[in-house]
Amino acid sequence: MESWYKRLPIQFPLTITRRQFVVAVTLITLAGFVLTYFGVEYLANQTGYLLVLGMQAILLFNAFVLHIATTIRFRTYSPGVISAVLIMLPFSFYLFRRAFDESILGWAQFWMMLGIAPFAVAIIAFVSLQIGKVVDR
Repeated sequence: MESWYKRLPIQFPLTITRRQFVVAVTLITLAGFVLTYFGVEYLANQTGYLLVLGMQAILLFNAFVLHIATTIRFRTYSPGVISAVLIMLPFSFYLFRRAFDESILGWAQFWMMLGIAPFAVAIIAFVSLQIGKVVDR
């Protein structure tokens, strides 16, 4: 991670160590699994499904903007772009299409989720990286 973002044509005013990044990604992944399980098993209703779809909207934004668009913009491989293209985009399209078909999600809700996603990504990234920094010490 460190060597990748140092090669970009723009410079970031922060340093993220590999261990800090691994801790952050692990926390985010575990939180996603727990929230998905909770949303499907304990809130097996509209609220639970919207919780899961909201998390998927965050993942869709992350895949498209932070991985695919970064790769295109900087014309260099962005870590995670392969899984974004091969896993996250197809699964997101499938899940949202099914939610629309089963009337679980409407267009207004979908656009609201995508509107919230950038802010959620920023908050989640900041908090998880700060936790990673504490663990890395």
